[in-house]
Amino acid sequence: MSNTLSLPPELVYLPLGEEAIPLLKRGFIPLLPATASGLPWLLPPPAQAAPLRIAAEDYLTHMHAEYERLPDNLRSLISRDDFLRQAESKRADIEAALVAQRKARAEEDIGKPEDWLLQRFFSDPYCPLAWQQTGGFHGIWLGIDPQQWPDAQFQPVSYQTSRASRLPDSLCCDPVGQAALAEQRLICARETVDKSIQVGQQRQWLLRLPPKALRVVLLGAQIPRRFEQGLLQFWQQDFRYQRIPLAQMRFNSRDLSWEYQLRPLIRAENP
Repeated sequence: MSNTLSLPPELVYLPLGEEAIPLLKRGFIPLLPATASGLPWLLPPPAQAAPLRIAAEDYLTHMHAEYERLPDNLRSLISRDDFLRQAESKRADIEAALVAQRKARAEEDIGKPEDWLLQRFFSDPYCPLAWQQTGGFHGIWLGIDPQQWPDAQFQPVSYQTSRASRLPDSLCCDPVGQAALAEQRLICARETVDKSIQVGQQRQWLLRLPPKALRVVLLGAQIPRRFEQGLLQFWQQDFRYQRIPLAQMRFNSRDLSWEYQLRPLIRAENP
């Protein structure tokens, strides 16, 4: 009887390295700031330099509006022309404030990358490019069922030539050359995720993973023995995951394809 595992088509896969064991012990997956995704096109382009001066007509429009906002008792004491003449001595400061307002408004329209967290998932466990994108064949992939995790909003990546103009929409747009990866992304506002840890020089935010959403764990073809044995030992000991299958990537001897074979939970050797 073959022990080749048939993978459900609805799963999405999260690549992880040896950090997977402590994360799963705590029941979390990591989220990274959008600024640390390693994908430069996810970040907004550098803002164009704001003009050093405001156009004369824009300045006058602003000052006329300021005059109209004066209380009636003050407006009765000064004519519009006198108000404009007195403002000329402060024109440089007024224009600087207008420039700053425009810059802040433009940033608000685009959004700030540091306000968003994301994680990359893949849809095709047989895509070598996807495995190579995420640490090669030395890691594992967590097969997650989005239907069992309704609070998580997975979004398919759109592969296109134009950049989305606003965040977080731009975090799900990639160049067309990346289309073979068939990515999905989980995107969260940073303010909605309250747990984080420091990993080396990088801070990671933690999102709780419902155990029932984890359907399978795929082991890469070159997973280090120490990592493999540690994972097997953890799987035997944690009742939350014992029924979730582990499957080892095995390359076909006839061609360059591979399959996933069930890994029995025999007693792990000492690493």
